Parts: sequence; structure tokens; C-alpha cells
Amino acid sequence: MSSSGENPYPGMMGGLHSPRIVRNRGGPMSQLHFHLEECYEQWRVLEKERKKTEDVLTMSYPGKRISVVTSSALPKIPPNPSRVDRLIVDQIREQAKVVSLLGKMECLRSFPLHANICSALDRHLEAIYITQARRKEEFVNTSNRQRQASAHFREDRDILLLATALRDLCLTTRKSRTALWCALQMTLPKSNTDKLDEQSTSEETSPGRTLIQF
Repeated sequence: MSSSGENPYPGMMGGLHSPRIVRNRGGPMSQLHFHLEECYEQWRVLEKERKKTEDVLTMSYPGKRISVVTSSALPKIPPNPSRVDRLIVDQIREQAKVVSLLGKMECLRSFPLHANICSALDRHLEAIYITQARRKEEFVNTSNRQRQASAHFREDRDILLLATALRDLCLTTRKSRTALWCALQMTLPKSNTDKLDEQSTSEETSPGRTLIQF
């Protein structure tokens, strides 16, 4: 899928930048917990909206198989996982389900979705892998410091880098929600889209009202 012409989804154009360590919101652990909670919330809402999208498509295209199929090769939660470890695995699984659902939409449309929608999911996966790498670095460096009694500031730096990765993951998860909503609007028959627009005006949590804002 290639992009051409003007970009109707300007919020999807920005890629991941080099990490900028943010030193507000208290100390390193406070920042880590703050961004972790935000990221968990975005993941939960993405999962909920993906399931809702499946239901809407099932009702709009009776007789069509809509349920997503994911690979058995997806990662499993490691032994003695931290909350970050669990989040990473949950994010990888959910991102794969959204990608699968977008493929179903393309089949229903018989035409590719806009390239920016796919780009948003690619950046989401990239942010997951960056978070995974930061978590591995933090774990390895912590183990080394316990053996070598290294300086404390290195631990703070590792935690801040992980918090920054989680902040970017939160943002890209939200943009995947936007991409999912846009893809649904492009896939539904016009009569169904009109009904969703009417519903959007009466539901504060409607994707059409909350996701299109960046």
C-alpha cells in the first residue's frame, strides 16, 4: 500500500524520535509508574474497541467471517514477569489482532486501506519492540549493578529510558486506536456509517469523538 496526495490523517505522520528523557512528574520510578498506567489504559481501550469493531462488522456483513486469527508464534509471558513484561506481551498480541482485523477489512472492501493506517500500526509495533529492548537493558544492567555495586545514577537513567519508551508506546497505541476507527469508517456501508455518526454524538466514549483528536 503506497501513500499519494495529501494526508487526511495528519496525526499519523510522525515517527518515533530518539528518546528524550523527561524529568518531570517526580522521580524516575514515579515517571515509570505514571506512563505504565497510562499505557495499560490505552491497551485496555484498544482491546475493547477492537472487539466492538468486530461486532459492528459482523452485523454489517452477515455471513462473513470476521473473527481475527493470530499466529501461535506470538510470545508468551516470561517466568516471574514484571508488569512491564506483561504489558509488552499483551501489546504484541493485541497489535497482531488489530493487524489481522485490518486485513479482514481490506477483504471486505476489496481495496487497500489508506497507507497511513498501516503506518500507524507499524509504528505501534516499533514502539513495542523499543520498550522491550529498554526493559531488557534495565533488567540486565540492574543484575550487573547488584553484582558490581555500580553507581546509582545509572539505575535512574535506565528507568527514565524505560519510562520514555512507555510514553511513546502509549502515544502509538492511541494512534492505533485512531487508525482502527478510520479503517472501520472506510469499510462500513454508508448507511451503517451514518448510524455510527449519530451514535457518536450521544456517546462521550465514542471512537469518532475521542480518537480523531491528537
